[in-house]
Amino acid sequence: MKSNQNLLSKFFPRVFVLLFIACIFLLMPRNAEAVSQWARKYEVDCTTCHTSFPRLTHFGERFMRNGFQWPDDKPDGDTAGKDKVSDNLFVDKVGNWFGARLSLTPMVYKTNDVTIDGATKDSFNLGNPNWMQFFVAGTIFKNVSIFIEQEFEVDGSKFSWFHLFFTNLADTYANFQVGKLSPVDFTPFPDRLRMWQKSEVLNVKSSGGAGENSVTIRQSRPGIQYYGYKGPVLWFAGIDNGKDSSDLDRQKNYWGGLRLEIPSTTKSNFEGSTVGFHYYSGTDTADSATARIENDFKRYTFSANARYTDKFDIQATYQIGKDDNYALEAVPVSADFQGFTVSAAYWTYPVYVVLQYDQIDSDDIPGLEKKKLSPSIWLFMRQNFKAGIAARFDFSSAAVKKHEVALQIRTMF
Repeated sequence: MKSNQNLLSKFFPRVFVLLFIACIFLLMPRNAEAVSQWARKYEVDCTTCHTSFPRLTHFGERFMRNGFQWPDDKPDGDTAGKDKVSDNLFVDKVGNWFGARLSLTPMVYKTNDVTIDGATKDSFNLGNPNWMQFFVAGTIFKNVSIFIEQEFEVDGSKFSWFHLFFTNLADTYANFQVGKLSPVDFTPFPDRLRMWQKSEVLNVKSSGGAGENSVTIRQSRPGIQYYGYKGPVLWFAGIDNGKDSSDLDRQKNYWGGLRLEIPSTTKSNFEGSTVGFHYYSGTDTADSATARIENDFKRYTFSANARYTDKFDIQATYQIGKDDNYALEAVPVSADFQGFTVSAAYWTYPVYVVLQYDQIDSDDIPGLEKKKLSPSIWLFMRQNFKAGIAARFDFSSAAVKKHEVALQIRTMF
């Protein structure tokens, strides 16, 4: 009891400091100005495609899968909004192609975050620049488009995502993505353009990250994906190298999925709500002193997204994972896990509230166990600028629990 009181006495004063700073933001003026690249091109609000960016609206999902072309048969992709260079060349304005995102954590307090003289201590840190992302996206010509995202962090940079879209090759029945992409982009819980925190279960790596080709279910990887859709059904399948474009182990990974949605033609308050199933099969490898060791792994993922009007947004995913040789041992030992994530958001501009719960269980891999609750509240000073208080509480059975609370700032332009 005493230890809990000590934790409260240390933890919550920092929370109040962060809340005070958030109140300062509440006093700042707020105007609804749209300045991101497609808002500029189409002269619409950012909320046409996003709620709390980067989370997409149903329209935003349709815009993306149509290769960043306006859906519903509006003339787009070839000459619309572009400058004519010649009879056979139309080029978008630079401002319609180029965009940027910035993530900052001005203040963060974490319990049991550092070890000093053999004892775990709390930390209180300032001014963390999480990342800056630059991205180029748009149509080269009708039904051929590109998306490239370069991410800069304190200690390096990487191409997070880059791929070409080839859309509407046979009406909406045949579309392709080629490049560095995510197998779960078209599921009800893609975890990339998400409400807030990453899903813990969708970020479990094969072989515990110890293999040459260890991947999560949602990270980008070099591959090719086919997808098609008609009415309430969207289907997709793909193949990838694994983690890298240079596939040294020569093994390929495969996936497929199906999604059912309530389309816009129904005129329902639940328009855009979806349910789906995703299957992923891959091989991870490692070299021992005498042999090459393999781990064949599979992921079965069920997910759903309930949207109600433009106010409520609930996402849920449940995954079953099976690794034939999780520890990459000479004598294979199989390991299973299961877990789920539920995220719920309420949106009434300029306030966005999110509550997320993550849980992972495994009798075979105790180190995977996680139980985390993540509440956050965000204020939009502009449609492209938000600040919020975000917390993460650890409810696992670990002897040393790690909680955190932070002031977060995100912007895109």
